[in-house]
Amino acid sequence: MEEGGAGAGARVDDGAVAAVDHGGRPADRASTGGWRSASFIIAVEIGERFAFYGVSANLITYLTGPLGEGVAAAAAALNAWNGVAQLLPLLGGTLADSWLGRYRTIVLASLLYILVSKRPAILQLFH
Repeated sequence: MEEGGAGAGARVDDGAVAAVDHGGRPADRASTGGWRSASFIIAVEIGERFAFYGVSANLITYLTGPLGEGVAAAAAALNAWNGVAQLLPLLGGTLADSWLGRYRTIVLASLLYILVSKRPAILQLFH
């Protein structure tokens, strides 16, 4: 069974696609999901919203203060940052649903995040 992609998953009697685990096997609905998983997802979303709006609220101050940008340039940077932050999930969802599968997309995004966030340390390895 192929991971992710259109049509991935186990078929049930009525033709609907059932939930599968990372190995493509049908997930046991009695032991997975439920309120424990839902609570985790809700908590992560709340944390993500706090982080997004916290950065968004302070970005103008940071750009115009310590970085010394003009107000217009800082506002343009904030708009670009907001636009990218709102549109990247669409790209990730398309990659996951159409080509890579959800687990490969998560691993690829995590590796990209590590490489970008640790860029100065990685660049020092090559000098």
